Amino acid sequence: MTQSRTVTRPIRSHFFNPVWLYSAGGLLVVGMIIGQPAISLLASAVFVTAGTTWLWTRHSLDGLVYSRRLSENRAFRGEILTMTFQLENRSWLPLAWVEIDEHISDRVRPLETQALPSDRVATTAVRHATPLRWKQRVTWSVDLQCQERGAHMAGPTSIRSGDPFGFFTRQMNIEDRTSFLVYPEVVSLPESDFPPDYPFGSQRVRTHLLTDPIRLIGVRPYAPDDSTRYIHWKASARLQEPQVKIFEPTIALQAGLFLSLDTFERYWEGMDSVRAESAIIAAASLASALLESRYTVGLYVNAVITGSDQTLRIPPGRGPRQLETILEGLARLSPMSSTNFPRMLTSEARSLPAGSTVAIIACLMTEPLEVAILSLLDDGHRVVLVRVGDIAVPDTPKLHVYTVGEQLSEHRDGARHRYARLVRAGALAHDI
Repeated sequence: MTQSRTVTRPIRSHFFNPVWLYSAGGLLVVGMIIGQPAISLLASAVFVTAGTTWLWTRHSLDGLVYSRRLSENRAFRGEILTMTFQLENRSWLPLAWVEIDEHISDRVRPLETQALPSDRVATTAVRHATPLRWKQRVTWSVDLQCQERGAHMAGPTSIRSGDPFGFFTRQMNIEDRTSFLVYPEVVSLPESDFPPDYPFGSQRVRTHLLTDPIRLIGVRPYAPDDSTRYIHWKASARLQEPQVKIFEPTIALQAGLFLSLDTFERYWEGMDSVRAESAIIAAASLASALLESRYTVGLYVNAVITGSDQTLRIPPGRGPRQLETILEGLARLSPMSSTNFPRMLTSEARSLPAGSTVAIIACLMTEPLEVAILSLLDDGHRVVLVRVGDIAVPDTPKLHVYTVGEQLSEHRDGARHRYARLVRAGALAHDI
C-alpha cells in the first residue's frame, strides 16, 4: 500500500490557546516596563515552549510510512484472517507517541482487540498506540473473524502524533483501502440425485441410444445401414475391407442454477435477509456439489453485484476456477432482487441445451414463476426446485423438489446437515 492518497489536517492544540499567548505577550511587555526579569523570563518560556512543541508537531508525521497486509484476500464465513500492520519512522525525529486508528468493515470482528466506534459508515475502528524512535520500524497484527458474507474493506487509516507533552497534535488520513471477500458457507447437502437428460458430453456410460462423434474408441466392419460419413479410410485400406468408426456413448452433466432473491411478492414489502442468505448458501452448496459430480454449471441471479448495475450471470462451465468464480459472484451479491425472476428464468433457460437440468432456488412461489416452471418442463428440461422453507410447489409429478431450512446461515458445521431435507413432489417430506 502506498501513501499517495493522504490528507493531512491542520495542527490542533489541546493546551495553548489564544488566551495563553496573549497573556504571555502581556506579561512580557509588563516585565520589560517595570524592569522585572523574572516576569519576562516566564513569558519567554511560554513562547519558547509553544514554538518548540508546535515545530516538533509540524514535522512529527513527515517521515512516517505505513502499510497493511492481509494473510488472505479470500475466506469463508467463520474463518479467521490475520491483518499485519507496519509503521516506520524514516526521519531523525523521535516520537513519544503515535496513535493509529484502522477502520475496518463492521461485518468482521477483531479478536482480542477492542473495536471502537467509527465516524465512517459501516466501519469500526481498531486502535494501536506506540512510541517510535528515529529510524525505527514496528509491526503488529490483528486477527479478524469473518462473520458475514460479502465484499469487505480495511481502511482508511488515521495516524496521529505530536510533541512529547501532548500540547499539539497532528493527524494524517491515508485513504487507501484493502479489499477482501468472504464467501458464503458451503454446507453438506444430502444426495441430490440429478440424473442428466442431455445426450452429449463428457460423462461415460455403458449404454445410450446416442454417441458422441468426437470420442473414437475403435472400428468395426462396415454394415449396409452404416453411414458412409463414418468410414475409417485408413483402417479400411490397412485391413482391405470397409471399416466404420465406433464412438463412445456419453451423456452430459449440465445444470443451470437460477437463484431468486424475492422474499415478498411485492417489492415495497421489504426483504427477509435471513431467508435470502439461506438461498445464497443453498446456491453455493449446490454449485459445489454439482461441480464435484462433474456437472457443467452456470449461475443466474435476479440481483446485482455490489457496486454494479448488472445482474449476476455466470455462463456454464466446469473448469478448475468455475467454483471460485461462482463463490466470488455470490460473495459480492447484493441480497435484494432487482429484476423479474420468472422473465429472467424463461429468457436464460433458452440458452441451455434441451434436456439439461434447470435448478431453481427460490424463497417464494408466485403464479408467474409456476407458469415458467411448467413451461420449462413442457420444453423437455429437467427442473429441480430448491425451496427455502416450506413454500407451495406446482402440482406436477415431473418436478423434483429439494427443501432447505430458512435459517441455514445460523447453523454451524456440525449441525448444518440436520436442517436440510429432501422431498419428492407429491411425497411426504422427511427430515434428514
